[in-house]
Amino acid sequence: MSSHETEATEVLVVGGGQAGVAMSEHLSARGIPHIVLERHRIAERWRSERWDSLVANGPAWHDRFPGLEFECAPDAFAPKDQVAEYFERYAAQINAPIRCGVEVTEVRKRIGEPGYRVETSAGPIHARYVVAATGAFQLPAIPPIVPADPALTQIHSRDYRNPQQLPEGGVLVVGAGSSGVQIAAELRQAGREVTLAVGPHDRPPQRYRGRSFVWWLGVLGKWDAAAPPEGAEHVTIAVSGANGGHTVDFRDLAASGITLVGRANGFADGVMAFGSDLAENIRLGDENYLSLLTEADAYIAREGLDLPRSPRRTCWAPIPPA
Repeated sequence: MSSHETEATEVLVVGGGQAGVAMSEHLSARGIPHIVLERHRIAERWRSERWDSLVANGPAWHDRFPGLEFECAPDAFAPKDQVAEYFERYAAQINAPIRCGVEVTEVRKRIGEPGYRVETSAGPIHARYVVAATGAFQLPAIPPIVPADPALTQIHSRDYRNPQQLPEGGVLVVGAGSSGVQIAAELRQAGREVTLAVGPHDRPPQRYRGRSFVWWLGVLGKWDAAAPPEGAEHVTIAVSGANGGHTVDFRDLAASGITLVGRANGFADGVMAFGSDLAENIRLGDENYLSLLTEADAYIAREGLDLPRSPRRTCWAPIPPA
């Protein structure tokens, strides 16, 4: 191709993470010409935008591509560096045409011709189709509750690495999904005074009757559930693969010394304001947990499965006062 020609391809895939690698495999299987552009390295966010101790929250047998197993036990939870290396190995195995270090800066519909003109740091490309495989949650969102103050450190979970990174003093973790509960627990284990703001959440068991929660979500049709309507409140999922995987219970976090409060609602004169919804949020999380156990038991009975019995927790200690 001369310097005056614009490269052309049938499909241009933007992003070289799990979605981009998977898309490349499907396109190659159908003989469709394509290029995958990744502005950094394959699975870069797993490498440099996650905390040091992060592991996958699902077991290795589930969190993988069909054609390659992780280099760990099937029921283990792969650490983040192993996840990134796995995607790199899989991309090489399927000969994915990934170009690293190339950033896409603009995509425009071509006038009078089919397809798109894609501007990149390595020059323009014409593509009949463009696939955005960059993920839906790549821009960190910090609600503008607390104004910027040099004396007060505010970071997103994307930028958190380990407890030693933070200055001395108490730590408020806002958000009780998988990231929030794992970071709060790690900080507490490091001896920090930790407060965890708990909002609405789902709380599945990590394992029940010998099967992982991801297995149950599959056979019960939860992975195929319709997306919530536009404007609906986002509900996080509280589940953890840390320390070999365990079911999250906020009472256990409180017993470890973490102070639980409701949703973070405001900040004035150096004081945070929290909602009075802690007990209700935990109660609804308990209901979600119990409803999945009930559905699982009904599925076992309906299908005639021989699965081991598991303790079914139906009562808990009182919810710690906020």
